[in-house]
Amino acid sequence: MATTLTIVQSMILGAVQGVTEFLPVSSSGHLALARHFFSMPHVPLLFDVFLHVATLIVVIFYYREIVWKMVVSVIMFLGRKADEEHRIYARLFFLLVIATVFTILIVFLLQLLPFETDSVIFIACTMLVTAVILTYSPRKMNTDTIRSLRFSHAVTVGIAQGFGTLPGISRSGITISASLASGLKREDAGRFAFLLSIPAILGALVLSLLEYSWSPVPISVSSLLVGAFTAMITGFFSLKMLLWIVSKARLWYFSIYLVIVSVIIFVTLM
Repeated sequence: MATTLTIVQSMILGAVQGVTEFLPVSSSGHLALARHFFSMPHVPLLFDVFLHVATLIVVIFYYREIVWKMVVSVIMFLGRKADEEHRIYARLFFLLVIATVFTILIVFLLQLLPFETDSVIFIACTMLVTAVILTYSPRKMNTDTIRSLRFSHAVTVGIAQGFGTLPGISRSGITISASLASGLKREDAGRFAFLLSIPAILGALVLSLLEYSWSPVPISVSSLLVGAFTAMITGFFSLKMLLWIVSKARLWYFSIYLVIVSVIIFVTLM
């Protein structure tokens, strides 16, 4: 029997995922809040898988030129036919791998936390942490770019992304802020943060598929497609919006929103 998730609820969750996956407000936190306050039924893992696929398609499509250059460059590098341009993009690929390794290490450490990380109160607290993070702004003009990435950039942003897996901590917000703190220029901080999201989303997708294979819960095809399509469309425009906001140094705008949401949660649960 298919789950009772309706088309409207699928659209709501898809829109929440699409918008909050890229805007620095925490997609996992907002999905948990939407399910809590709208009293939605348990959402099957397969639905989450489709949402991950939708946002992954958005990122790969948006950065398709860089992704293609990395693929070609790694092949040329392994075949010992790489020129200087190939080496730059091959290095970018390997630094993304290194950053992902540090993300995985932090995720394993966070699993040792002795409290429930998906509770509404925890999410409200971590949203306040995100609000503080988003107020960061470099005191001097950053000069590093995607073409001059170093090991230190990968480690810093990879660790930050690990903490971004906590509900309420925005992955995009903390990785962009970490990229800026490591010296990357604003436009390149956004690029690196979202290129790094590709292996992260792929990892979440694989884990969701493995977990679903052990405990499958049926869900209607229409709910899956509507949720994924909504996430894809809203995600594309929210990604464009965020990159514009990053270039204008206005990430702190979202701090105000996160504080308001956190206060509302605390007041509601009092």
